[in-house]
Amino acid sequence: MSELPRRLALAPHHALVATGPCSRRIGNGPAGARLLDDLSPVATAALDRLAAGPCTVAELQADVPPGRRREALPVLLGVLLRAGLLVDPDLGERVRRRRESALVEVRGDSALAGAVVRGLAGSGIGHVHPRVTGTVDGADVATGLPATDGHRARALHDLLAAAGVRSGPAGRVPPDLLVLAGAPEAVPDDAVVQLVVTLRNGRGVVGPLLLPGGGPCRGCRDGGAEGDREIGVDTVVPGPRTAEPHVVAATAALAVAQALAALDGPVGGNPPPASWRTELELAADLASIGVHPIPGRPGCPCGAATIPVPVPGAIPVPIPATISGTAPMTTPTARCAAPRTGWTIVG
Repeated sequence: MSELPRRLALAPHHALVATGPCSRRIGNGPAGARLLDDLSPVATAALDRLAAGPCTVAELQADVPPGRRREALPVLLGVLLRAGLLVDPDLGERVRRRRESALVEVRGDSALAGAVVRGLAGSGIGHVHPRVTGTVDGADVATGLPATDGHRARALHDLLAAAGVRSGPAGRVPPDLLVLAGAPEAVPDDAVVQLVVTLRNGRGVVGPLLLPGGGPCRGCRDGGAEGDREIGVDTVVPGPRTAEPHVVAATAALAVAQALAALDGPVGGNPPPASWRTELELAADLASIGVHPIPGRPGCPCGAATIPVPVPGAIPVPIPATISGTAPMTTPTARCAAPRTGWTIVG
């Protein structure tokens, strides 16, 4: 059994409900609820204590006499922790501090970029720099930006200031994450983690997430050969980047979720998020997300073509990820340098 963290708490947004003297339910709904039955008094007391707020494992065991029940409690807590029903609140605090210190730059020219900025601002990101163009239009208002006759960038800076989020340029400090939510542009610095977000055929597309040293790089995505046109990315085959307002809002929400997963992941040692090397195509009317892997381009100096492409529907294999600077990459690449902070893909 793996060692428990010092403190435990119920998973955020979950409720503990007593369903009997020896049973408790965590969560709600047919898919998310878990019923724990035939619990000992020690176990029910520990769960009820956790429902009141985070506490240490030592506190949960303080009044439990030595014996089998005392020995069984850490086993139960470990099972619930691995199932995601309990969490380490100290890890959550580290994630919160990471978000507060993060700088995310958003580039774009439409309401989609503005909606991503709004979502990041409401998620605890401490510094969001909107490099957006255009004027506020009906699509912006439909996704929550106040109506104004001014420039989109000015409206977003005002919104961020009201939320207490820094919005100015960072100068020489590169962003922790660059969200590309606009028209194709000159290739940015390959040493910065990038998330591509766009609209295509009236649907939202989030990804790929481009990790330095963990291909594919921008050259792979944009394509350098005719065969790459089969990938279908809109930097290769341009087209309208428009969709209905509800699709724009849903795409921005998915993009923010992937951005947060990219920022939070290294803190908890998690594998890269679903958009790594992959486009997530959101069909809001069908309530579905299509998964389209982006292979590395053969011959690209980044070497991504030698890394296995994720298979949609397959059980994900954890990929070692550490804060950069703590471990060197096993195979240096020509175009993808190690990031200042964030992900390092090993192997």
